[in-house]
This record gives sequence, structure tokens and C-alpha cells, in this order.
Amino acid sequence: MIAPVKSDDFYSCLPSFANFQELTLDRHFVRAPDEWFVVMTDVVGSTQAIEAGRYKDVNTIGAASISVVSGLLGRDFPCMFGGDGATLLVPPEVIDRVLDGLRRLQRLSRNQFQIELRVGRITVGEVHRTGHAIEVAKHELRAGKCTAIFRGGGLSEAEKRIKGEASVYCVEAATDGDLELTGLSCRWNALPSRRGRIMALLVRSQVEPAARVYDELLAELNRIYDGQLDETNPVSNESLSYRSAADCIQGESRFHTRKTTLSYLKRLLEIAAAVLVFKHRWPPLVFNARRYRASMREHSDHRKFDDMLRMILDCSDEQVETIRAYLEAQRLEGRLCYGIHLSDVALMTCFVQDIQDGQHIHFIDGGDGGYTMASKQLKEQLRKP
Repeated sequence: MIAPVKSDDFYSCLPSFANFQELTLDRHFVRAPDEWFVVMTDVVGSTQAIEAGRYKDVNTIGAASISVVSGLLGRDFPCMFGGDGATLLVPPEVIDRVLDGLRRLQRLSRNQFQIELRVGRITVGEVHRTGHAIEVAKHELRAGKCTAIFRGGGLSEAEKRIKGEASVYCVEAATDGDLELTGLSCRWNALPSRRGRIMALLVRSQVEPAARVYDELLAELNRIYDGQLDETNPVSNESLSYRSAADCIQGESRFHTRKTTLSYLKRLLEIAAAVLVFKHRWPPLVFNARRYRASMREHSDHRKFDDMLRMILDCSDEQVETIRAYLEAQRLEGRLCYGIHLSDVALMTCFVQDIQDGQHIHFIDGGDGGYTMASKQLKEQLRKP
């Protein structure tokens, strides 16, 4: 494991790794500083909202947690999108600003989306004192753009405390104050599977060393995809299609509590320009639209790890059955628990600070609930003796 560095620099100084199959290697990880905070958000009643057909709204509010904090901090920080919420690590000197922004997001979510968002925080040190660790690594999607990898069991402990009954770790929504979700957008249609099915997959090891379970699973997935694990990515140039201007405006107007601001006018102009460029193929004057579109695949977070493996996979029917058979055999041996949800499409929510490489990220989930629905099966297996 990497030696600790000064608290302020702990994430920015962390070396990254590009090969996702190296996510279990000790040399990539550093222990999070005790004085930092774990901040977690999640949509209350997300399963019921998804079953009512509101899976896109759930995804949007989950991703908004990251966009709000990123806008406040103006720098990279460890975070992970989980479908119906997010996990973030933030330094103590900004925790008040972060919580204020997220409390405003709670208010916007309730008023504009009729969705309740839970926000909680706990210090890393308090989690460490329970005997669980929060260790962080940095996976490089492409040069200049990384996502965080978490291990050690500490996030699971933090989640248990934040979601506990009458939790003292949760904060209440703001009663006033506007918020605008700048940089966040939902302008691309659902991504159809190129192979037949989109699988939302969750896997949690039940034995030690857990690394061996994940290493073997990733090796099996690599074999199933003929040595091309990157082919699991559901984002491709062929699968991308832009929504109409009316659809974009209808969806994103809720990102602003007031419609008389310059930022809302700017959003309308951005939508109009983007629809002309990406839907109607008008040649842009100031950027390379073809390059940006092609780069979206490498900027997508379709696989991640936070004490469990989370992946959105583009699969053939044969690959679905092969993966399911492998996981079930491993479950019966007591080595892991898993959750699977299948759909015909993947969903993409975008956070674009700039169109240049490394300045945008695309949060990927399965259609019809993806990760949230897969978690139902995982939780059932975890409850069984």
C-alpha cells in the first residue's frame, strides 16, 4: 500500500492505474486521512420510484450529488456514482460548504422532482475506529480523467450508520436558497445494446482474501469477452443518439429553481446549439464534435469498485447465461453474493465541465433501474444464512 501523504494532497498526489483488472493490487491504495469526511447521498424509496418508471429521475439526482460538490470544490476528489446516489470523500476545511450545497440539492430534489434525497456524513476517523478501513485508489479512464476505487469495508460501515434509524449522521434539507445544476445534462437517448442485453452486475465477496474472488471473476469475464474486457462498455459511437430540443429542455428545466437567471438562458442556448451539432450534424465553429463524441466511450464510468464490484455490461444472451452460471456456482460454494438486472438499454447522465479531454464524465447505469434493481437480488442473497 502507498505510504500516506499530507492530508490536503492525499488524492491529488495518488498515482493512477489504467488497467481495471489491477483494482485489487495493494500498491495502488492509500489509507484515507482520519480528518476527512465520508459524505453519502441516496434517493429515499428509490426502488419504488424506479418501479413507477422514474429511473431517469433517480439517476439524475444521484449524479447531481457529484456535480454539485465538484462545482464547489473546483478540483478532483474521491467519489463514486451508485445509481440512486453517490459516495464522496471531502476534506474537513470544505465540509460546511459541501453540506450546504447538498442541502440545497435536497430542496431542489424535493421541489422540482418530488424525490427525497438523504444526505449523511461521518468522519473517516470514526469509521476507522470501528476496525474498518477506507482505502482509496485512482483508476484512470484516460489521461487526465480518473475515478476512485474504494476498499477495506469502511464505506459499508459508513452506509450502515448513515442509513440507520434516527441517524445522527444525516442532515436536513435547506429551507431556502437556490441551486442550479450547471454542467449536468441528460441529452442523449438511452443506449441500445449492441450485443442484445445490458446487464447491471453487483458482486460482493463472502470470503477472505476477497481479492482472489474479484481477480478470478475479472479473469473469467475477460475470457468470456475473448480477452477484450473493454468490450463490456455499452457506450459506442453507434449507440449514441441525441434527444430533441424539446425533450432536453423539458428534462433540464428542473435543474434550475428560477427560470429568469442568466445561467438558465445559457442552458437554453447550449441545448439549441448542441441539438444542431449532435442531432442535425451542423458543423461547429469552435470545437471538434466528432472527437468529443468519440471520446465519450473512454470517459464513461461503466465499472467501479467500492467494497463490491459494480459493472454495466453489454452482453449477448449466451454471455448472460455464462456469467450467471459462473456466479451461481461461486455463490453455492459460499464465495460470493451477486445481483443482476437485465435491460435492453443503458442510461447515461453527463457531467461536462468542458468538452476537452479529461473535463467530462458520463455516469452509466442499466435501464429500468439498473444497479438499484440488481441490489434487490444481492440483498436477498446476503440475508440468507
